[in-house]
Amino acid sequence: LVLAAAMASSEALVTVLNTRTAASQDRYDAAVAVVERDAAAGKPLQQFVIGVTTDDQEKAARYLASSRGTIKSLAQRRGNPLVWYLLSMESNDRALLERAAKGGNVQALNALGAMLVQEANSATGEATNGVRRLLREGFECFSKASEQRDPNAFVNVGACYLNGIGCRKNAMLAFECFRTAAQEGGHPEAMMYLSTCFDRGIGVKADPEKAMFWRMKARACRGDKAAAKWLESRK
Repeated sequence: LVLAAAMASSEALVTVLNTRTAASQDRYDAAVAVVERDAAAGKPLQQFVIGVTTDDQEKAARYLASSRGTIKSLAQRRGNPLVWYLLSMESNDRALLERAAKGGNVQALNALGAMLVQEANSATGEATNGVRRLLREGFECFSKASEQRDPNAFVNVGACYLNGIGCRKNAMLAFECFRTAAQEGGHPEAMMYLSTCFDRGIGVKADPEKAMFWRMKARACRGDKAAAKWLESRK
């Protein structure tokens, strides 16, 4: 409740629209509470966000019906990339997703990048150059999103450098991306990657203690009380 009270509406929207693994469980729950509050107050943008993210089908249908007209009007009048992304989520429309990504929306850039990488990985009988092009374009999407200091994007770019997806393998750059997402963004998945890097000496000198720290921190972010207690005992 305290975290929800301190969270701005814009910050909450971004947190809800990013993947659930991009924030601690407490932070994600607090963001949902803020967006739910604003949606209940009749704010169309928040209603639409809840509509495209909730598992409650009745609530989704109700909020989408009441906000869809306003959101489409905003898209036409203002051309806001976030609005185009929301519309692409509802209709699963790739053209709208690409439009949102072109406009610089980080969620759209990450989603489009993931889609391109997936297409490359599932390609059968396609020319090698075509697969490489898809991977390179996916990496470019992630890179553009990372320019806005988006934690999800840093994780995606780090994974690309780690595995040579659309770029040359670079363990040091992968480590730096994971560290940025973990330390600046509090990204639990990045913390797990960072733990692996310290455990195996990927892009950094191996350090079992730091590997354990980041592994436990990631678990604590995901609601593991034993991990949280372990971290507290070492302060």
